Amino acid sequence: MMTGEVALVREQGQAFAVLAVKPHVVNSANEREELVAAGRQWFGMRTVLLAEDGRTWGDRDIVNWLSNVHPAQLPWRKFTI
Repeated sequence: MMTGEVALVREQGQAFAVLAVKPHVVNSANEREELVAAGRQWFGMRTVLLAEDGRTWGDRDIVNWLSNVHPAQLPWRKFTI
């Protein structure tokens, strides 16, 4: 079982998930790839990672969009899988 925080976003005709992660996840190629793939499966949409330190990883268009949004503005909710 995994728990965490996710923001499910619909913006400019796109739907995507933003997963909150610890900074070490963004540093680990294996962990970030596995988590992005799992997020796509769990939530049925493209998924990017947002670390507590503000770093992001994932599809460039979503990462660029996130660079202009404060994390507090995202619709965060807890999830358990």
